[in-house]
Amino acid sequence: MSTAVRASRAASPPRPRGLPLVGHTFEYTRDPLGFLQRAAREHGDFVELRFPTVRTLLVSDPAWIERIVVTENRSYVKDRFTRDLRRVLREGLLTSEGDLWRRQRRLANPAFHKERIAGYAEIMTGAAEATCRRFRPGETRDVHADMMSLTLDIVTRALFSAELGADGAAVADALAVIADRYADPLLTLLPFLDRLPTSKGRRFWQAVERLDEIVYRILRTRRAAASIWRASPEGKGDLLGMLLDARDEEGGRLSDVELRDLVMTLFLAGHETTAIALGFAFHLLSENPAVDAALASELESVLGDSPAGLAHLPRLRYTEAVILESMRLYPPVWALGREAAVPVEIAGHRLAPGAQVWMSEWVVHRDPRWFQAPEEMLPERWLEGGDRPRPKFAYFPFGGGPRLCIGQSFAMMEAVLVLATIARRFRLRHVPGRRIELLPSVTLRPRGGLPMLVEARQGGPRAA
Repeated sequence: MSTAVRASRAASPPRPRGLPLVGHTFEYTRDPLGFLQRAAREHGDFVELRFPTVRTLLVSDPAWIERIVVTENRSYVKDRFTRDLRRVLREGLLTSEGDLWRRQRRLANPAFHKERIAGYAEIMTGAAEATCRRFRPGETRDVHADMMSLTLDIVTRALFSAELGADGAAVADALAVIADRYADPLLTLLPFLDRLPTSKGRRFWQAVERLDEIVYRILRTRRAAASIWRASPEGKGDLLGMLLDARDEEGGRLSDVELRDLVMTLFLAGHETTAIALGFAFHLLSENPAVDAALASELESVLGDSPAGLAHLPRLRYTEAVILESMRLYPPVWALGREAAVPVEIAGHRLAPGAQVWMSEWVVHRDPRWFQAPEEMLPERWLEGGDRPRPKFAYFPFGGGPRLCIGQSFAMMEAVLVLATIARRFRLRHVPGRRIELLPSVTLRPRGGLPMLVEARQGGPRAA
């Protein structure tokens, strides 16, 4: 064997034992989260995964994750899985690339400035109060479904200054169908299978068409009544109004197609990830009574009998820490992907254009090198003097670099205000004997929902 060949093989990243031809396909599709976590724990920060159609490198080193998504981001584009989301999102902020993405980001940024976001606090607390009024002590509720409905209401009001009304159920059903399609990891690895005529495929495209119909109808209504909306307080303040009025350097506006793609991205990404963070926060509070008691103590001290509001946010530190810890243990976006756009080298491993790079929040957030007692819920680690120092990209629930989630501030304010509002009034408990099973789709969902028992919080204010 030549020296050159030996050197090339020595530089290859380690990889788990796989099967001929199919590699790691079956292991991954059976248990994506467990497989990725085992691969990193057993083989290190750079692990080659073998699938029939593409070479993939799993990267779990925070310093290299930062290089990939920040300092060397122009050497990469979105990965194949994210590009597949174009079936739904087309060319929205999540899936677009290059000059198109930069133009969209510039036009959308003003709508997400912190000063603008602060104006939505009342919408958030109002939706949470409405949810509280539907809770009855002693009943069992699917808290995941409740949080999905609540956050969809919030993003709809923030986007359009209106309720979806009869369309709300249609949107929720369509989103569930789309999530079900992306919960099949085999279709991610072997996308050609999706071209087969199946009932699931037909339902998927019908769901996309239904969402298109609803979004385009809203856009037509707003365009037709543009002058009326601009004169109203609502039209001046909602996200759609700002996007309709946005101009680029040449004075150009977003077309209806561009608006559709942006709105659809905000629709999907803007409610589901926050709903998941909230649902798992209630799940973790039920499993950790001491944390639940500490949260209740802060809420009683900070809020008293008053509703949660924007002015309370600076003092709701423990409440915020509960959300941050929920997203560490159950990151709504459980993996981040990139594709090499040019030849790249990662930690001495050379990748050709087209190679996939996966960086899993699920894996890195549970790494004992960065988090003491990584499997335990410890909100204190996010408070002053908490956990030991860690690299920046040991925790990245919102991504990072130029493509950091544009709605990060909106999502965090929403999650804290909603959690404070509901947890001040109610304690949610697990249904005895019910085991939570995870469903890694586009986001990390609880399979079968989160059925929980509702208890009135002793000393908590009554819902109005």
